[in-house]
Amino acid sequence: MRSSGGRALVLAGHGSMFSPESALPIYQHAASLRTSGAFEAVYECFWKEEPSYRNVLYEVEEERVYLVPDFLSHGYFTREVLPREFGLVGPVTRRNSCEIRYCEPPGRHPRMADAILEQALRALGEIHCRDVALLLVAHGTDRNENSAETAREQAERIRRSGRFAACDVAFLEQDPCVSGWRGLVGSQDLVVVPFFLSEGKHSYTDIPRMMGLARDPRDPEFRNPQETEGGRRVYYAGSAGMAPVVDQVILAQVEAFDEAHPMA
Repeated sequence: MRSSGGRALVLAGHGSMFSPESALPIYQHAASLRTSGAFEAVYECFWKEEPSYRNVLYEVEEERVYLVPDFLSHGYFTREVLPREFGLVGPVTRRNSCEIRYCEPPGRHPRMADAILEQALRALGEIHCRDVALLLVAHGTDRNENSAETAREQAERIRRSGRFAACDVAFLEQDPCVSGWRGLVGSQDLVVVPFFLSEGKHSYTDIPRMMGLARDPRDPEFRNPQETEGGRRVYYAGSAGMAPVVDQVILAQVEAFDEAHPMA
């Protein structure tokens, strides 16, 4: 790293060797934040793609680096992989003349609820959301409670807003499972928002299949809403992490870090 003053943003994503969709939101967020003027430079890096976690800092010239894990919750990568690969020793790490400030994932910020709402309202179009239930579908895992807890926190924020008839959470790999959505939601029409950073197999295939929907969102014949038994209508939204407002959520996490860790 070569110090040139100023501050930089480094967005660290997972990436994939098989799915180019995995990295798309990170590139979109980075492109938008470059135009915001909030940073002298914005960099992307990945675990499964280039540029890698270990190599990205060789490109950074700014003396203050905000490292934001572009994930929706804390887990193995945010708690173990990123600190190890970047040599972090805590929230603030000094390396030569550079200071790395390790921020929270955007999914943890209260404004992530705005991203969920944005995707839900886009799917509903002119339909009044007070007549529709919202179902937030996350991955979930028995090995890491953070994933489920973050989704529940965001659902509770939406529930308190009173914008929808109801707001519930379901999961792919833990209870309550999304396959049991009919009993979980009740009889209302509903809008489904995948709580994932990017579009991919979970949002395109797994959730629609487990819900018993006739078509997945990539089908050329896919139209919202899909009718299920009893005339209930299901509106299927884009993944929460693809909402344009997520750029502002990332920026809010940087601001929250500065508030919690004032400069000396």
